[in-house]
Amino acid sequence: MKIILISILSLLILSTGLNAQEQDTAAARRIKLDEVVVTATRTKRKIQDIPAQVQVITSKDFEAFPVSNIDDILRTTANVSVNRSWGIFSKNSSVIMHGLPGAGRTLILIDGVPKNKIAAGSVNWHNINPDNIERIEIIKGPASALYGNNAMGGVINIIPKKPQKNIEGSMEAFYGTYNSAGSSLNLSGNETRNNKGFYWDLNGYYRRGDGYYLDPPAYLDPTDVKTYLKEFGGGTMVGYQFNKTNSLDVVYDYYNETRGAGLKVHLPDGSYESTLTNQVRSRYTGKIGNADLTALVYYSHEKFYGQKESLNTLNEYRITDSYTDKNDKGLWFTYSDEIIKKNRITIGTELKMGDVNGQDIYRTSTDLIQFHSKMDVLGIFIQDEFSFLHDRFKLIAGLRNDMVRFYDGYQNIVEPTNATGFVKGFSEDFKNNHWNAISPKLALQYTISSNSQVYISAGTGFLPPDLKDLSQTGKINKGFRLANPDLRPEVLTNYEIGYSRVFADRLRINAAIYYSHGRDFQYMIGTGDSVDTGSGTLKPVLKPENIAKIGVRGAELTASWILTKTLSLNVSYAYNDSRIISFGSSKINPDMDLTGKYMVEVSPHVVYVGLNYRYKSFTANLNCNYVGKQWFDDENTIQVNDYFIANVRIAQTFKQHCRIYLDIQNIFNTAFIDRKGQLSPGRFITAGFQYIL
Repeated sequence: MKIILISILSLLILSTGLNAQEQDTAAARRIKLDEVVVTATRTKRKIQDIPAQVQVITSKDFEAFPVSNIDDILRTTANVSVNRSWGIFSKNSSVIMHGLPGAGRTLILIDGVPKNKIAAGSVNWHNINPDNIERIEIIKGPASALYGNNAMGGVINIIPKKPQKNIEGSMEAFYGTYNSAGSSLNLSGNETRNNKGFYWDLNGYYRRGDGYYLDPPAYLDPTDVKTYLKEFGGGTMVGYQFNKTNSLDVVYDYYNETRGAGLKVHLPDGSYESTLTNQVRSRYTGKIGNADLTALVYYSHEKFYGQKESLNTLNEYRITDSYTDKNDKGLWFTYSDEIIKKNRITIGTELKMGDVNGQDIYRTSTDLIQFHSKMDVLGIFIQDEFSFLHDRFKLIAGLRNDMVRFYDGYQNIVEPTNATGFVKGFSEDFKNNHWNAISPKLALQYTISSNSQVYISAGTGFLPPDLKDLSQTGKINKGFRLANPDLRPEVLTNYEIGYSRVFADRLRINAAIYYSHGRDFQYMIGTGDSVDTGSGTLKPVLKPENIAKIGVRGAELTASWILTKTLSLNVSYAYNDSRIISFGSSKINPDMDLTGKYMVEVSPHVVYVGLNYRYKSFTANLNCNYVGKQWFDDENTIQVNDYFIANVRIAQTFKQHCRIYLDIQNIFNTAFIDRKGQLSPGRFITAGFQYIL
């Protein structure tokens, strides 16, 4: 509540201080009205010409903000919630937008390449080097008319740096709380002359840490140990500029991580997870006449290994090895041309293919589980951007058709015991399935004046079921899951009204209200049966089902104010009322009804306030987040408490080449519990040194 009052007070200050700001000298910084983004329409457009809520985070913002992982800085954006409750030791991070729970409902791109795995929609945020990022473009609201599946809540496109100088780069080293330490290296060059020649990049990074206990002291037992972290990654890029408008580049990225799970019984490393990722992508950008062409092809292979050991309630020792290979590959192509004056047509096609292959080997029993499945998504889209009445009106109409195919689903259970919950061994070939999704979007913007716009929009999003829910039967944290190959895609329609205005080039205000209506949302439904999955206690049998109609009523407000030549303020507030408006009739459990219940993982109130100071080579950033209560379970019986977090970074650059910085995350050492009932790391301090070529 305190932070909400702070944000309201800040907005009052904004409205009363404009006259004083107009007296600053012309040398003062200004709100950029001509900043260009490409993600919103797949064409270059100024932010002020886009009928949507759009935000850009630049490399300068990274320098001034206390960032341990790249998703940390997304907290500065209204209506983007980040759940990284273990800090740098988190196995994964959930980034959600527009009041929609689940990481798979927000599309994450790296220079246009999807980060969401087809196998489960999840995103590994650890294998993105923050030092190698030029900008992040964030488009809020459904974008399936351009981007297909996963874009229900919006799109986040992370764009790497492209070298500008003949030689440039940086070296960095840091040390912090929990004996965490790391280093990074970035080296790049641009050898083009007369718009022709090679450009290249080489980068690498390393980080490790001892970790902390995930459970409160009163709940620790002899098997609890500190989490730990070891990770390193790197990559290289080589490109060639053919002329002023045509270029081709190839990028290779590598990443290897090991993260402790905080549990150890007998084995030296205890329970842990290890992930090895290799990815290659190639992009062509060019022109034929006045037409813009873009083509992208990519391949990603993720190799996962998990070692899990435990003692159940009967003091029986269990140890399991899990191996999973995930492959994602695809390509997309766009052609954009101004067919007639002030009327630009963009057409394109996209193909995404993914598969998962895995096995769980139980070393303390005879159980063996093997599984594999595949999914392809083929999409074609068209978009028309049209300006009329002296450019006061801008209309964007888009339509995309996606054809989704699930096939080769298979699971094999060998010699099961009560360690897995299976009654007997079997082999099952899941039936193939396919779906078709049509995603339209229509948006109209009216320019009131050169510094104010208003828009209305309607758009759809869709999300096919993931491969796990379609074809993997086995135990999960909540119980024992049954596969359901009959699942259908979720569909969402969003209606939105937005407004933006810039005052005296110093203050920019963006506001939007919206309502989203979704159908066929998937929920895990209890069948009424229970099994022992090796823990010594009975757990419920669950099965995913398309059952819920959901509704999200939301609003957001963002204000960015340049107070003086050295000081700026950013304030944002997001409200979301996300609930099940109709639960329907479950075939699995007809007695279950969640109508009227709130959706988990969504906080109704999220506030951000950031104060940035920059004087010559000195920068300081003070920021804070308030995250409201959210429900722990679908039945809305337990809530996760709200919390307030404040962070600070101070940095000084010497002679343009050497920078030192100090980050303090969670200044007041706020302790909060996540949805899994485990502790946050508390105050986290990092000091670092960077040398800039």
